[in-house]
Amino acid sequence: MAEISEPVAPSAAAYCVEEATAVASKLGYPVLVRAAYALGGLYSGFAANPKELLTLCHAAFAHTSQVYIDKSLKGWKEIEYEVVRDKLDNCITVCNMENVDPLGIHTGESIVVAPSQTLSNHEYNMLRTVAIKVIRHLDIVGECNIQYALNPHSTEYFIIEVNARLSRSSALASKATGYPLAYIAAKLALGKTLPELRNSVTKVTTACFEPSLDYCVVKIPRWDLSKFQRVDTSIGSSMKSVGEVMGIGRRFEEAFQKAMRMVDKSCVGFDSHGSKVTDDALMCPTDKHIFVLAAALSSGYTVERLHQLTNIDRWFLNRMKCIVDFEMKLKTMNAMTFDVADMKLAKQLGFCDKQIGMCIELPELAVRSLRSKMGVKPFVKQIDTLAAEWPAQTNYLYLTYNASNHDIDFPGNYVMVIGSGVYCIGSSVEFDWCAVSSICELRKLGYRTIMVNYNPETVSTDYDMCDRLYFDEISFETVIDIYAMENPKGVILSMGGQLPNNIAMSLHRAGANVLGTRPEMVDTAENRFKFSRLLDSMEIQQPLWKELTNITEAREFCSKVGYPCLIRPSYVLSGAAMNVAHSHKDLEEYLTTAVAVSKEHPVVISKFILDAKEIDVDAVACGGEIVSIAVSEHIENAGVHSGDATLVTPPQDLNTETLDSIYFIANSIGKKLEVTGPFNMQLIAKENQLKVIECNVRVSRSFPFVSKTYDIDFVALATRVIMNCSYSKHSMPLESPKVGVKVPQFSFSRLPGADFMLGVEMASTGEVACFGRNRHEGYVKSLLSTGFKMPYHSILLSIGNYKCKTELLPSIRTLQMLGFNLYASLGTADFYSEHGINVIAVDWPFDDTENPSDKQLPKTIGDYLIDKKFDLVINIPMRNGGSSRVSSFVTKGYITRRLAVENSVPLLTDVKCAKLFVEALRLLHLNKISVDVNTNIDCVTSRNIVRLHGLIDVHVHVREPGDTHKEDWDTATAAALAGGVTLICAMPNTKPSVVDVGTLAVAQKAAAASARCDYGLYIGATSSNTETAGHLKSHVVAMKMYLNDTYSTLKMTSIADWMHHFRNFPVSLPICVHAEGHTMAAALLAADLCNRSIHFCHISSKDEILLIKAAKEANKPVTCEVTPHHLFLCEDHIADIGGVGRAQVRPMLQTLEDMVALWDHMYCIDCIATDHAPHTVSEKDSEKPPPGYPGLETMLPLLLTAVNEGRLTLEELEDKLYFNPRRIFNLPEQKDTYIEVDMDIEWEIPSSPRYSKANWTPFANWKVRGCLRRVVLNGEVAYIDGRVVAVPGSKDVKLGHHGESVGAALPPSPAKVFEKQWPTPPTRVRQVSISDNVIINTVDPHYLLTQPNIEGNQAGLIADPHVLRNALYPISPKVANVTPHSFRKGMNVLSVETMTRSHLHDLFDLASSIRTLIQKETSLSYVLSGKVMGCLFYEPSTRTSCSFQSAMQRLGGTSVLVNESTSSVQKGETWEDTVRVMAEYCDVMVIRHPEVGAVTAASAVSSKPVVNAGDGMGEHPTQALLDVFTIRDEIGTVNKLTITMVGDLKHGRTVHSLARLLTLYDVNLRYVTPEGLEMPSSVKEYVASKGIKQEVFGSIEEAIPDSDVIYVTRLQKERLSSNLDYDKLKGSYVITPQTMTRAKSRMVLLHPLPRRNEIAPEVDCDTRAAYFRQVQCGLYVRMALLAKIVGGY
Repeated sequence: MAEISEPVAPSAAAYCVEEATAVASKLGYPVLVRAAYALGGLYSGFAANPKELLTLCHAAFAHTSQVYIDKSLKGWKEIEYEVVRDKLDNCITVCNMENVDPLGIHTGESIVVAPSQTLSNHEYNMLRTVAIKVIRHLDIVGECNIQYALNPHSTEYFIIEVNARLSRSSALASKATGYPLAYIAAKLALGKTLPELRNSVTKVTTACFEPSLDYCVVKIPRWDLSKFQRVDTSIGSSMKSVGEVMGIGRRFEEAFQKAMRMVDKSCVGFDSHGSKVTDDALMCPTDKHIFVLAAALSSGYTVERLHQLTNIDRWFLNRMKCIVDFEMKLKTMNAMTFDVADMKLAKQLGFCDKQIGMCIELPELAVRSLRSKMGVKPFVKQIDTLAAEWPAQTNYLYLTYNASNHDIDFPGNYVMVIGSGVYCIGSSVEFDWCAVSSICELRKLGYRTIMVNYNPETVSTDYDMCDRLYFDEISFETVIDIYAMENPKGVILSMGGQLPNNIAMSLHRAGANVLGTRPEMVDTAENRFKFSRLLDSMEIQQPLWKELTNITEAREFCSKVGYPCLIRPSYVLSGAAMNVAHSHKDLEEYLTTAVAVSKEHPVVISKFILDAKEIDVDAVACGGEIVSIAVSEHIENAGVHSGDATLVTPPQDLNTETLDSIYFIANSIGKKLEVTGPFNMQLIAKENQLKVIECNVRVSRSFPFVSKTYDIDFVALATRVIMNCSYSKHSMPLESPKVGVKVPQFSFSRLPGADFMLGVEMASTGEVACFGRNRHEGYVKSLLSTGFKMPYHSILLSIGNYKCKTELLPSIRTLQMLGFNLYASLGTADFYSEHGINVIAVDWPFDDTENPSDKQLPKTIGDYLIDKKFDLVINIPMRNGGSSRVSSFVTKGYITRRLAVENSVPLLTDVKCAKLFVEALRLLHLNKISVDVNTNIDCVTSRNIVRLHGLIDVHVHVREPGDTHKEDWDTATAAALAGGVTLICAMPNTKPSVVDVGTLAVAQKAAAASARCDYGLYIGATSSNTETAGHLKSHVVAMKMYLNDTYSTLKMTSIADWMHHFRNFPVSLPICVHAEGHTMAAALLAADLCNRSIHFCHISSKDEILLIKAAKEANKPVTCEVTPHHLFLCEDHIADIGGVGRAQVRPMLQTLEDMVALWDHMYCIDCIATDHAPHTVSEKDSEKPPPGYPGLETMLPLLLTAVNEGRLTLEELEDKLYFNPRRIFNLPEQKDTYIEVDMDIEWEIPSSPRYSKANWTPFANWKVRGCLRRVVLNGEVAYIDGRVVAVPGSKDVKLGHHGESVGAALPPSPAKVFEKQWPTPPTRVRQVSISDNVIINTVDPHYLLTQPNIEGNQAGLIADPHVLRNALYPISPKVANVTPHSFRKGMNVLSVETMTRSHLHDLFDLASSIRTLIQKETSLSYVLSGKVMGCLFYEPSTRTSCSFQSAMQRLGGTSVLVNESTSSVQKGETWEDTVRVMAEYCDVMVIRHPEVGAVTAASAVSSKPVVNAGDGMGEHPTQALLDVFTIRDEIGTVNKLTITMVGDLKHGRTVHSLARLLTLYDVNLRYVTPEGLEMPSSVKEYVASKGIKQEVFGSIEEAIPDSDVIYVTRLQKERLSSNLDYDKLKGSYVITPQTMTRAKSRMVLLHPLPRRNEIAPEVDCDTRAAYFRQVQCGLYVRMALLAKIVGGY
C-alpha cells in the first residue's frame, strides 16, 4: 500500500509474546491483537494494558504461530466495498456497506446496512476510488473485499484489510444487490470479461455496471449465547454469532424492523424485549445491545448521549428514535382513534400487525382485518439495481409499504415452499438443504415454484433456484399476504424445520392450502397432550410426564416417578432451557432461578431414563403408509440432545427384533397421523423396551445425512408424495454399502467461559458426516473433519464416577497396550493403578499456593495443558446423564475442560464416545485401517446414481453366423453393454439356423471368439428335431418355436409338431414361441394339453395381453415378454419412424389402444426383451424391407424415462430384466456384475447409435431422461461413460453347468420380499368377560380403516362395511351389558351426571376417527342405513336440530322432524302419547322441550333411546359433550385448565351441563355474570361436592388474564320476566378485540350459539375464537353418539 501512498493502520507481526509486547509498547496502548490465519476474528481482542495483552497473546499462540498487533481504531466507522475486476482491467464496485456499530465490533457481529447511509458524496467516492486503485495495483482478477476504518470526525481513513477472495461480506453483498459475485468471479477467473457477461437483473445489459439501489438492506446477526453457562456475552473483535438475517425495505426503519423480527420470532420489532438500560450496558455491548438501545430511547436517553456512549452514528440513532417515538404515539391510541394515515405510517416504518396490536390493544388478526378494510396492503417490488433506468426482469422480490404499485403480475398456480429462516443452534444448513431439494424436485416435476426465506447465507435465497424468490419474513402475516396475492396451488411447510411448522394451523385457518400432512395432524404431533393420548390409544409406550405450574406439584411428581427427571419449559426448540434434575435441590434451584414456572409458563417434567439408547427415525409416508424409512442410533446414551449426539446409520447395535418394533411403531404412528410427506421420530430403548420421545411431522436435521448415506433423496421422495406424483417405495431395512457417522461441530473456542458439557440442551453449531466401511472408520474420519487431532503420545484421564471408571477399564487397558503415556487426576489414577495399569498421577491446579513461582512444585494438570503435553483429554463429568445446573463454584473438571479448549487439546467428555474412539484407535493400530479417501465410500455424486443388477435380454438376433453385415457377436454384445445388458440370449434363426449339434457348434465358436458380454444360445424347433433337440439341453438356454411369419426359415405350421416338442423337450428349460393372435390361443391350448409351461415372445396387442391375464388367473404355467418398441410405439408413429418400410416389424406396430393396454397390464408381463433384429439402413429403405428394429442401445434409456415419468418403477424394471429372466430361463447369477445409471440426465437418442451395425433406430431424436454411466461385468469395468472397454472373451453361461440347475440359488424377486416388508400389527382384540367361564373377543371399535376409491362412487371414498367392521364394529348386546362405562346401543342420554371419563374417552376417540374419515370424504352411509331418527323440537333450534339431522344423514339414516305447531298436542294429545307413537316410527328420539324434566318423562315411556337436546333451564348434555371435545381438541387437554363462564348462567342449560361434566376433570371454574343471573345453587353445590374450585368475578377484565377457556352464553331474552330486564342487562359483558389482548396467547373462546352482542364480530378473525370450530366438533360428537346408541358401534 505504501507503493501507492495508501494508509494502513499501524501494525506489526509478532511470533512470540515478547515480540508482541515490544510492538504494543512501540504503537502505544490500546492495541488490537489478531491471530494469523483465523476466520471471524478468532482469538482476537483489544488490550488496554500489558496484562490484557499477555492474556490475549497466550490464547492466540495456543492456536497459531503468528499474531498481528494493530493500533486501536476503536470507535471509528467501518466501511466495506465489494469490487470486481477482469483481465482487461474493467473494474467496478458492486456494493458498499456500512456497519451501524463502530469499529471494535467484528463486522460479522455488527448490524450492517447497504448501501451506506451516513457517508457524504465526497466520502463515498473517495473510498470507491481508493478501492479500485488498490485492486488494480494488486492486479486482482475476480472479486475482492476491502475494509476501511473512517474517522467519524474527518475524512481520515485507514485500509484495514483486503481479501482477494469471496468473504462473508461477499455473500451479503450478492444478496443485497442481486449481483451474483461468486458466479461472476468464477467466470472472470476462466478468462471472461465483464462486458461479455449478462446482467442477472435486466437479462439484457452487461455485468459491467455498478448497482444503484432504490431500497435499503439491513443485516443483523443472531446469537445463541443464552444456551451456554458461564459464557462471556460481550461482543467485540471475535465472532460469536451463529447466523444472520437480512431485511429489505424502501426505508431504513422498514428494513431494520423486519430484520429484528427475522432474528428472533419472539421479537415483534425494535423494542427493549425486556432489557434494562445502564450506561455500562451501552458502553460495553453484549448480544442484547440492540434491545438495550431500544430501552434507552424509551427511557429518555437523547441521541447525543447515546452517540457519546456507543459511537453509533447519530443518523442511525435518529432513525431508531423515530421508531420508538411512533410506538409511544401508538400507545396513546385505540382502535377508534387509529386511522388510515396512522396505519400507513406504521407499516412504512416497519411495524408488523402484532406490534401495532400490542400498542393499540387489538389482537394481530383484528389489526389485519382493520388494515384490510382500510385498504393498506403491501406491494411486491423487484430488486432493481438500475434505479429504473432499465427494466428489471428478475424474480428476486420483497414486500414493502413504501410503494404504490406492484412490479409483477400474479398468474397463480405456483407452489410455495417456506424456507428455514435464520441459522441458529437447532436450525442450520440441514433444513436449507431440504428446502432447496424440495424446490429442485418441484421444478423437475414441472411446477413453478415460490421460495420464501430471509437468510443471506443460504442456497434457497439464490434467486435462480426457484421461479420466484420472496426475500422476506417467515411470519403468518407475511406468508399469508404473499399467498393471497400469488394464489398458489398450495404451500409446503414441512421442508424448513420448525419455523414454518409453527404457522401451519394459522395458515390453515386463514384458508391456505397446506400441502402434505394435514395441519390438524401436525398439531396432534406437536401438542404433547394430543400426542400422548394418541400413543396411549395405540398402546405405544412413552416416558412418564406431566405439565406442572408450581414447585409443589413438581416435587410431588418427581418423588412419584423418581429422580432423575427432565425439566423442559413449554414451547422450546432444540432443547432450549432444558435440564435434568437429580434431586429436590436441583429441581428447586432450576425452577426458581432459570425458569419462572407459573400458570402462564408451565414446565413439563418427565422421567429421565438413565443408560438408555436413543434412536432417530427419519421417514417418508404417503397417506400414512411408509414408503421409505431410515433408522440411526446414537453413540451417546440418552441425555445428550440429538443435535449434539453422534449418529450412526445403518444402526450397528440394534437387533432384528428391536428394528422390527421400531418399524411397527413408526408405521403405526404414520398411519394414525395420516402423514403425507416427511416425519421424524425419536425413541429410547432400554431392556428391550422402546419408548417414544417425540414425533415431528417435518424434515429433521438428519434428513440430509440419511439421504446421503443411503443414496436415497428422502426430500425429493417426500416432495413427490406431497404433490401426489409417482414415487418408488423402498423396502426395509434400507441397505447401504457404507456406514455413515455424523458428529457435531462445537464452537467452544469462540465462547470464553462456556463449559464443554453436553446435555439435553443443544450446544453444537454445525455437524459433519463421513462414511466408512465400519463405524470406527467413519467415526475417526468425522472427528478429523471437525479439526480433531489424533493422539500419538500422552493422554490425560479424568473420570468422574465409579461406574464410568469401571466401564472404561477395558478401553484404558487398550490405550496402555497401544503404547500411550497415560496421565490421570488423583482419584482416576488410584483406580486404574489398583487394576494394574501404569498411570501417572497429576494433581489439579493449586489455586491457593502461597508461592506459585516456586520451581520445585510438581507440574499440575493446568501446566501440562498450557504446555500442550497432552494429545488428548478424556474428561467424563461426575454426572454423565444429561446436564445439570452449573455449580455456583468453579469445579476442577470445568477448569480442565476450559484449559483443553483454550489450548486446542482434543477433548472427549462422553463415556460411549471415548470407548468407540479407543476401539477405533486399536483397529487403526492393529489392522492398519486407512483414513485416506476411499473412492468407493467417500466420493458421492451430486447426480441421482442408481445401481442395478446387470440386465438380461432374452431375445437378441445376433445375425452371426450368416448376415454379419447386419450384426456380429462383437458389435451385438458391444451394443448390449452400451445398453446395460450383461447377458444376452441369442436367437437361433441365423444362417445356418441353430437346430442341431453341428449348427450349434458353429454358433458357439463364433460367440466364443467375439462376445464381449455373457451369453446363452437358443435351439430352434423344426419338424425334424422333435426327438433330438432335447439332447442339447446342457448347451442351450431355451427352445424357440416360430409359429407365424417372420424373418426366419423356421416357421412350424403343424400343431402335431408343436405338441411333440411340448412333450419331448426337457421341462427344466423353457419353450419360447413366436405366436400372434389366434395362433397364440392355439399354442396355449396345445401346451396345456401337454401339461407344459410356455413362454410367449413379444406380445403386442390388447387381445394377447388379456389372454395372458386370463391364463395366469387360471393358474396356467404361462409367462410372456414385451418389447420396448411395442411399449413406446404404435401405428401413429409410423410416419415419424420413416414410413411404412422402416416401420416393418414382427409383430407389427399396433393401435394406441393396444399400446395403452400393455402398460395397463404391466403386472402381467414377466420380461422385457428388445427383440434386437438389426438390418441396415439401405435394407430398411429398400422395396422389400425386412422386418425388425435394433433395440439394445435404446431400451434402457426408454425404460428409465418411464421410471422418471412414474409409469414404471425401478423394482419392476429389475424384475422384468433380471429376476424373472433368471427364474424363467434357469440362468446362473453373474458374480460382481452390476450397472450404474444416472436418473437425472436428459438427452436425445442419436439417429445412429454407436455400436450396432444397423446405424439407425426408430427412436431417433427422442428426448429421454436417464442414461447408463457404468457397467461392471464379472468384477471388471466393461463400459464407462459412453465407451465399451470390455474385450472379446466372455462366457457361455451354460458351459460348466452340465446337468445342474443353475438357477437353483436364485434369490426371491425384490417384489416378493417387498410384500413382506412391513410388520403386521397385532390384532386389536379386547377380551370381555361375560361369565366366569365365557370370554368373547371384540375388535377395538376405534381402529378405522378405509378402502381405495371405488369406481362410480361420486362421494369420493367409500367405506366397505366389511372392512369398516374393524372401525365401527357393533358390540354384542351381551358385551354391552357388562361394559357400563361406554355409550351402548339403546342407552338414553339424559344427563351428564351419569357419565364417566370412560364414556367421554370412548366417545371422543370415535368422534376423532369419524372426523378423519369425513375430512377424507369417506362415506359412512352404511353405518345407520335404514335407521330413522325422530326430532321432537318444541323450542326453536338451528344448530342442535341441524347438527343431529346432518349427523344422521351422513351415517346413512333419515330423520322425521316434529315441532309443537305440527304435533297432535294441538289436538289435545298428551306428551307421553306423542312420545309412544314416535317411538314406533323411529329408532332414536332427540327431544328438546321447554319444561325441565320433560325429556326424562319421555324416556320413561319410550321403547327407543332418547337423547336430551335441551329441557328448559335444565340440561343440554350433548352440547356439554361437544364443548369438552372442543376444549380437548383446541388445547390438547382439559385437566389443569381454568375455565371462565360468562353471561346468563341462571338460564343457560349449556353451562349447567358443562359445569357438571367438567367435574370429571381437574379444573378451576370461574363465573362472570350480571346480577340476578348467577349460576344456580344446585349446580354450584354439585360442582363443589366433586372438589372443584369455583370463583366469582365481577368483570371479564379481571378474570380473563389467567383463563384458559372463556365460555360465553347469550342473555336469554325469552326466559326473562320482561323486556325492561333484558334492556337493563344486555351489553353487560361483551368480548371485544381489546378484551382479547389481555387473554393468553393459547386461550380458547367458546360460545354455544346463537349469539347476540356478547362477542363482537371483529373477534371472529382471532384464531382463539373457536365457536365455529365448536359447531363442527358438534357434528362429529353427535355422529359418534348416534353410531353408538343406535348402531351399537
